[in-house]
Amino acid sequence: MMDEAAQETLFFTFKSVIEDVIADKRKNLENTKTLDEYRARINIGLHVEEKFIMWVNLVAEGGNYILNRGKLDNYDLELISDPEDMMYFTNKTYSTMKMMLTKNRFGERKLLFRGGTTGRNYGKLLKLPKVLVLDAE
Repeated sequence: MMDEAAQETLFFTFKSVIEDVIADKRKNLENTKTLDEYRARINIGLHVEEKFIMWVNLVAEGGNYILNRGKLDNYDLELISDPEDMMYFTNKTYSTMKMMLTKNRFGERKLLFRGGTTGRNYGKLLKLPKVLVLDAE
């Protein structure tokens, strides 16, 4: 299992990537409505070792996006992905289809998802790339 220092480094790296993507998307006024209206509570499992998943959560509400460590008890979606695959997804190297149909280094799909305690929430899942994936240059 990852030691605490490595987990902290991974968390801050992942948090920085998510914050940078959202800041970059805010530069384009066309994204303002989507970013401001998206409301979701998402548990994100970073699959870092074959038998270890580090959990973080993303809360999006009123245009604010907050990433913290740990799992939420009440959530809309649960995603699990290798951190490297997730970063390739956010920078558009990997498409949504590639993430959902191909396997990661552990033999699981690159992106696993489940509904949350509030339901299946496929709408929130389908809108997620509009929030977390960089725009085309």
